[in-house]
Amino acid sequence: MKRFALVANTYWLDTPQGPLLVDSGMPNENRKLLGLLGEEKPAALLLTHHHLDHVGGARKLWERFGLPIYAHPLDIPFIAGEKRRPPFPPIPWLGDWIANSAKPVPKEALTPVGEGAVVMGWQVVHLPGHTPGQIGLLREGVLIAADALRVGPKGPIVSPAMVNHDTQEARRTVGKIARLEADTILVGHGPPTTLEAVRALAEKLGV
Repeated sequence: MKRFALVANTYWLDTPQGPLLVDSGMPNENRKLLGLLGEEKPAALLLTHHHLDHVGGARKLWERFGLPIYAHPLDIPFIAGEKRRPPFPPIPWLGDWIANSAKPVPKEALTPVGEGAVVMGWQVVHLPGHTPGQIGLLREGVLIAADALRVGPKGPIVSPAMVNHDTQEARRTVGKIARLEADTILVGHGPPTTLEAVRALAEKLGV
């Protein structure tokens, strides 16, 4: 496994079916991401959720490699350009333009996956709240939790309300993570954290 520290962490997972890339960075990070990949070609791409800093390079990767792209059905309409993402930052016109500046991925390139599905040996876990269809991947004690958590100097926290679809649901998702068999938890923003730290956060939140 490799972690590429773009604006949002991107993960390269070696699997028996070939390399699986998890998330694709911002649109303006395409060249940097391709440079990090070097001569290696991902066999597939999984998008944890529809936000710009996670799907920005997806269209370019699809055009270059023709790879299958996995995402949750609730987030696919945003990735495919059928729905507008909420403005970010929440400023009229500008926020909408920024949030929706990634090129849509053609619907036919997207394969829907949900809770319990297995993608190249990794189990899909639905982690809603940050977006309706945010997903993570679980395997052998490792959970890629995307933006269900952020990790800062004081440990894991819930993403700020201004970037969440439903913060109460995001808090409940922390409780779900705390009950999973995952010793190491990898996130979209920040370094890895531990199940012990997430359980402490869940207890604090009352979830």
